[in-house]
Amino acid sequence: MSGLITNAITEKNTQERMRRRIVLLIIVGFMFSILIARLVFIQIIEGDKNYAQSDDNRIVQETIKSPRGVIYDRNGVVFAQNRPSYSIGIIPVLVPKKYPIATNLLKIKDGDGVSLFDSTQLVTAISYARRKSSQLTILREDISFDFVSVISEHSGDLPGIIVETTMRRDYPVGKNSFHIVGYLSPIDSLQFDTLQIRGYERNDFIGKAGIEKQYEEFLRGEDGSHFIVRNAYGRRFGVEKNYPSKEPVQGSDIHLSIDAKMQEIAFESFADTMKGAAVALDPRTGEVLCIVSVPTVDPNIFSLEGKARERQWRIITNAPGKPLNNRAVVGTYPPGSTFKPVAALAATDSMRISPTAKFAKSCTGSFKIGNRTAKCWNHRGHGLLNMYDAIKVSCNVFFYQLGLRVGDKVINHYTDIVGMGEKTGIDLPVESNGYKSGEQAYNERFRSRNWRWTEGLVLDLAIGQQQVFTPLQLAVMIGALANGKERFTPYLAKEIISADGDTLFSRTKGDNHYSLEKVKRESIEAIKKGMANVVEEGGGTGRRARVAGIPVGGKSGTAQNPHGGDHALFVAAAPLDEPTIAVAVVVENVGGGGSMYAAPIVGNILNYYFDETPEGREIAEKYRNKRGERIR
Repeated sequence: MSGLITNAITEKNTQERMRRRIVLLIIVGFMFSILIARLVFIQIIEGDKNYAQSDDNRIVQETIKSPRGVIYDRNGVVFAQNRPSYSIGIIPVLVPKKYPIATNLLKIKDGDGVSLFDSTQLVTAISYARRKSSQLTILREDISFDFVSVISEHSGDLPGIIVETTMRRDYPVGKNSFHIVGYLSPIDSLQFDTLQIRGYERNDFIGKAGIEKQYEEFLRGEDGSHFIVRNAYGRRFGVEKNYPSKEPVQGSDIHLSIDAKMQEIAFESFADTMKGAAVALDPRTGEVLCIVSVPTVDPNIFSLEGKARERQWRIITNAPGKPLNNRAVVGTYPPGSTFKPVAALAATDSMRISPTAKFAKSCTGSFKIGNRTAKCWNHRGHGLLNMYDAIKVSCNVFFYQLGLRVGDKVINHYTDIVGMGEKTGIDLPVESNGYKSGEQAYNERFRSRNWRWTEGLVLDLAIGQQQVFTPLQLAVMIGALANGKERFTPYLAKEIISADGDTLFSRTKGDNHYSLEKVKRESIEAIKKGMANVVEEGGGTGRRARVAGIPVGGKSGTAQNPHGGDHALFVAAAPLDEPTIAVAVVVENVGGGGSMYAAPIVGNILNYYFDETPEGREIAEKYRNKRGERIR
């Protein structure tokens, strides 16, 4: 009996174990069915989609930055070029969560034990980068190749860290060229939204001043792209050949009208403590030969890495001399006596006076009108003068009487003709208008103060103390007077050549902004004779601007300055009968006349032109041989 019971229990246990095995097999089979179904779904049904997604993680498109175009002077001297630069960036999405990427980066040091990163700035930068987790954010710019090697050695410990090779701008001429070429700067967040649709990326640099900004669309070029293979840590394994690629197109080169050597001579002619500007141009075409503004800065500081660039930027923006301002095109100054040839042209061409006539009032050192006594710079007086002599010795009293006879409207009409008091149209991003003054302009300008134009103010207008102009406008003015036929828009860019060698843009003359054909030839010749006397005759105020054997005409000026010492000015053109160069110089706050401070700078520029440039030497040889002088 007990045996039967034992057998029954054993059989029951066996059946229970069998049921359990069956249930377990069913469960396992069900689970495997799910896994198989999932694998079928992933690899067969959505196989193509998942393969593409895997490829997207493994193969990524990378931009190849285009080299920027080179900027040359008229003789092939390089003003702006490119140099290779290495930067370190991060793509946060490739960094595993809680991975100590900042700690690992801080361990990287050079041979002298100097860390590549500042801990506080690095943590801040990585935190900022995580807001754009799939984009490359630059952590450190312009690092040495030694650091690049160390980064590469530790790449296994640096997931998501990318070493980027780019081109950085280099300015071989240095500070002499800053106000011409300008500089590049990273695109700020406010600009990016607008520029993104034009193909710019977040870490790109863009022209911020000068030629770099004016011709950005030509200099920039066109970026290329290719697809690279990388692992989960962001390490690159080369280019994927089966994906399409696009080669970058280098930016176009720009050839300027500037003469780098003349630029240097003009710059060096200003003493270290001086502030001011110098402009030389060809009055036959409008080509700007040099354009100097002092003080200045070295544009290479804008190519430094981020921290150093920011430090230098703070220094120059707080500098008292405002070196970022291009005084040649945005600085405005009373022209002083350099304006007297314009006033004389207005009087002669409108037939208010003859060049040989003399006013009834002799210069005794002052001139009285109403309750006002206006002074001449020569307190002893000049006596009775005609216009030629009045220009030569710069007699204020003669021009006071001229102003009263001619009036502000006529004077301003001829001011317009020679290109003063309005933007010249030069190919630079920023330029000042200047201010002509006169009854209408004066009343509008000072309406809030209830000031009104009075007859006596035309005295100041006639001697250049009511209005303000830029040094560039002064150069255009003296060039127009010497040319006598037409006035051209000044320009810097002569040619733009594509990377393929095609000429995209070429210019031999600026726009014919204004013809002087309506001005009588005898009026122009009378003014030129007076300007020749300033430089060539004894007693003239421009002797320091002479060039041996070359007829030079010019005019000095002293501009009153209520904020400090008076400004010194000088303008000149040569050869005066067939001018090929016109020059204007302003020296700020020196408290002396243009003949002392500005004329020697003009003389240095003219002597270089006629002694060292091919065209200038040819012209000088013709004139000096004609006069029987030996070429120096």
